[in-house]
Amino acid sequence: MSQPPSSTIEIADVRHHYGRHVALAGLSLTVAPHEVTCIVGPSGCGKSTLLRLISGLEALQAGSISIGGTVVAVPGRSLPPERRPVGMMFQDFALFPHLTVAGNIGFGLRHQLRARREERVAELLELVALKRYADAYPHMLSGGQQQRVALARAMARDPAVLLLDEPFSALDEQMRRAVREEVVQIIRSSGIATMVVTHDPEEAMEIGSRVVVMTEGRIVQADTPYGLYHNPANSFVAQLFGELNRFSARVVDGHLDTPLGRFAVSAEAADGQMEVACRVEDVSVAPPGSRAEGIAARVRRTSFLGSSTRVCLSLPTPGAADGIEIHARLPGYVPMRAGDEVTASVDPKRLMMFPNAGHGGQRRRA
Repeated sequence: MSQPPSSTIEIADVRHHYGRHVALAGLSLTVAPHEVTCIVGPSGCGKSTLLRLISGLEALQAGSISIGGTVVAVPGRSLPPERRPVGMMFQDFALFPHLTVAGNIGFGLRHQLRARREERVAELLELVALKRYADAYPHMLSGGQQQRVALARAMARDPAVLLLDEPFSALDEQMRRAVREEVVQIIRSSGIATMVVTHDPEEAMEIGSRVVVMTEGRIVQADTPYGLYHNPANSFVAQLFGELNRFSARVVDGHLDTPLGRFAVSAEAADGQMEVACRVEDVSVAPPGSRAEGIAARVRRTSFLGSSTRVCLSLPTPGAADGIEIHARLPGYVPMRAGDEVTASVDPKRLMMFPNAGHGGQRRRA
């Protein structure tokens, strides 16, 4: 199996708009060889536009795009898509129904000598484990098999970079995880610099060696999955990667007063109102009769979810007759019932503090 060249993708201050709508607002990003970078964010944040600009399907309006040190696009001058060392896999696979599996994979190799074309197609059929389906047509394949054909076609010309736009969204939930693992294993073994667009944060964490979070045409944070989950830049990123308890709290004289207790904060935290958050799995709940330290709480309801139990709690708070509602996710089955008096607590190191609500304020540590 030949090893395709892998190149760095460099995107510098790229801006793009559709009429008055700003799709990309000065975005810069580098993707290194052997790196799988996932782009995640809400619909309309500019994810797919970015891939279209790199592939040449959209004309660049501002900034520059380079692949392997060669500039492929600047305003008014760019290489056409067929001359860029880019393989692209679309959301709907876009397979040709009148061509066989081998014909689809070899479509971009039409101008090569027949012997070389057949050799390359055979290599890719073996790589994606579809050798026995070479003469089958797309409608005869499962969704997962069609996915692998689309990937093989994207890799046929030995691209320096791979671009995948929502590659798993067309698959049902049961098939998605298995196919995702197969495809990512193939991509990683190829060593090709790869960018994957997805709207699914969990999928981004599973696929990406690095995850780039976008909103409103800008990069909010680029980090490893671990870094995004445990050290989110702001509350928007924090909530994107897991269920949160969020509440308003106040810093007074070096301490943070929250519904879950009073905690010392770092010296640089100024007095004033804060948005405070903690993940539901970071809330501990001690059963009735225990002597655990924490805040007295009452169970409102519980839901057994198989691997965990979700507990809805009411915490006493001034000015709220029913208290403030927070949630905890506890491992396994927890025998608690509505009305039980329990003790709730959280490790102060797990608290996330944000000076401003929304996605403007940067995180501060408790």
